[in-house]
Amino acid sequence: MEVKTDEYAASFIEAENTVLMTGSMRLQNLAAYEEIKKILKDGLDRSQGQLTIDIRGLNFLNSSGITTISLFIIEARNKKTTPMRILGSAKISWQAKSAANFHKLWNEIIVDFPDKTPEDNIPGV
Repeated sequence: MEVKTDEYAASFIEAENTVLMTGSMRLQNLAAYEEIKKILKDGLDRSQGQLTIDIRGLNFLNSSGITTISLFIIEARNKKTTPMRILGSAKISWQAKSAANFHKLWNEIIVDFPDKTPEDNIPGV
């Protein structure tokens, strides 16, 4: 499953057990993120082992998008499903400020910033 527009793209790459999200997502409300939520759920259902959500190329995500990912994490936690990892970029401000909070929703989720340097101040990571 894939969603692609001029502003953003989201897809599940089955061979890598990865949901890849890129671009800038500025959708109007939670209902507008339904297709993104379906991709996340599809990835969780079809992944073999750990599901990775790669947001390193997602330059912007508004509050409705952050809420969509948060609700997805809570749903996965409640179902006690496949372990998950979120790959973020320490160089993208919304990720440095918000993505670490995903670990607070489910303490078994791994939030990783591969490009993090000692100078980056990312709370909780």
